[in-house]
Amino acid sequence: MLTPEKQANLNAAAAAAVRSEAHTAMPAIVTLAQWVEESGWGIHAPGNNCFGIKSYPGCWGKQSLLTCEGDDPELVEREFATFPDLEACFRYHDRLITTGLRYAPAWTQYRETRNGQVLIVDLAGIYAPGNSVYATHVLGFFHDPRLLKAIETVRAALFPPVPTKPPESA
Repeated sequence: MLTPEKQANLNAAAAAAVRSEAHTAMPAIVTLAQWVEESGWGIHAPGNNCFGIKSYPGCWGKQSLLTCEGDDPELVEREFATFPDLEACFRYHDRLITTGLRYAPAWTQYRETRNGQVLIVDLAGIYAPGNSVYATHVLGFFHDPRLLKAIETVRAALFPPVPTKPPESA
């Protein structure tokens, strides 16, 4: 059972993931599973940056934060991007994976196989180099019923089923 704060964070993140999926084709469940691992259910997302995205040219804003890189426990200061809201962060993250040159082989394979689990494993070495347990942790959330239900709920609200039979005329 999630705390009320984590459940509210999950609901907001699921909405951002589903909306981003509609624009980028990045599977919402893959992004949401990464979100849990990266942000601790949204508890650690300074500046709406829930994926640890480093600052980049043209980003909305920057913030200096202490972080650990890979399996190294030593804290180092790095500049991270800030985003106006979760949806902007999710879209940037998803566009990075679906259009970035570094991720092209993994994304191409996903488009051929539609296997989200393989995508997670392929992304892990690029997205989190030096973190030997990243893929295992993200895969642990890939089939999490709480994430799947949140995505299903958002999809039903955003994209209600279209009636197959016209209504009876009076």
